[in-house]
Amino acid sequence: MFNINILNFKSEPKQTFFAPEWSYYLFETNINNIDFNEVSKFCLKKEKEILKLPISNELKNKDGYTGLGKNSTTSRYKNYNVLKWKNKNIKLIKQTIIDLHNEILRYFNQPSINELWIQCWTNIMRKEEKIKPHLHSFDPYTYLGGHICVQCDNTSTHYINPINQINDPEIYSSKNEVGKITLFQNNIPHYTDVHKSNKERITIAFDLTIKKPTTDNYLRLI
Repeated sequence: MFNINILNFKSEPKQTFFAPEWSYYLFETNINNIDFNEVSKFCLKKEKEILKLPISNELKNKDGYTGLGKNSTTSRYKNYNVLKWKNKNIKLIKQTIIDLHNEILRYFNQPSINELWIQCWTNIMRKEEKIKPHLHSFDPYTYLGGHICVQCDNTSTHYINPINQINDPEIYSSKNEVGKITLFQNNIPHYTDVHKSNKERITIAFDLTIKKPTTDNYLRLI
């Protein structure tokens, strides 16, 4: 069982037919059974290998709209999958994602699903870098995305209400802490602070989908 912090961007009851209404969820908890110091070293060891891969060819954008640029592990996010790496802590991360996902479904009294697929990558940021506002999906099969803080120093991730994001945007700011895992509806825009430490900021990010992918970088979880 997880001690889950559930956040909800929720509208007031609509008073006219044309008024908008919304309800968007984020879920946070902490992972305590994983050696994240070892995971950070493993991700840094894998970085050179990842940077030899081709840049993900996603329309006009090459780094998932994060602004991290072509010389990042993020820009190759569609050409590798962290959860396919052979490592005992990565195996534990995989199981944690499955367990947390299933507990969220139970919380909403949703039936279990037949298939769950994951695309998973690592973001490695260095001093003065930041992730720009972006979102992962908005199509009819939009599901959940997430990230895990592996190594961080005085940064936060900021989530924007998808409806109220222009005039006085509604923002939830989540302090980055080693071991924190966040799942969120994949159409919620998010961004980070500028990373000011000389030590790398490392996260493991992922997209979940219940639709069978057409590319082989996904891994089936269920």
